[in-house]
Amino acid sequence: MSRPPRPGAIVAALLWALLLTACASLTRDWLPPEVQVTSITPERIALDQQTLRVGLSLRNPNDRMLPIKAMTYKLSLEGTQIAEGGGALDEQIPAFGEAPVEVTVVADAAKALGLLPTLALRREPIGYRIAGTVTVAGVVPIPYRYSGEIAPVELLRSATRGLR
Repeated sequence: MSRPPRPGAIVAALLWALLLTACASLTRDWLPPEVQVTSITPERIALDQQTLRVGLSLRNPNDRMLPIKAMTYKLSLEGTQIAEGGGALDEQIPAFGEAPVEVTVVADAAKALGLLPTLALRREPIGYRIAGTVTVAGVVPIPYRYSGEIAPVELLRSATRGLR
């Protein structure tokens, strides 16, 4: 006749199973988030560099929550890299969900100040590319690259908000 398992053994087995599940979710392949630029707002303008606040929409294409702890980014407009940055981020994006995020990037003042006014006067959409890495759960770097378009009127509206 066998003895029933002790309560401590059951708890230990459950904790072990949870730990294995957590580790497995980190080692499964992650799809990179889709990153869309929603706004570009000047924050600080100096002679040598300009600080921009960039609004992003992050969409999680994974079937589980995407816990982003850090992010790097390089932003190009019409093929010209104008800004880059990176830092800590604490975003929990639900499975198949999305979240708005604002990040600060440092722009090359000459490129940004020379390019933004010209692009703001255009009628056709402005092509952008944003690329970098997101760090999931503080340990798994996932590269991403996303291209899209932003309407010149949106670029102008967000830029003038920062100058008020």
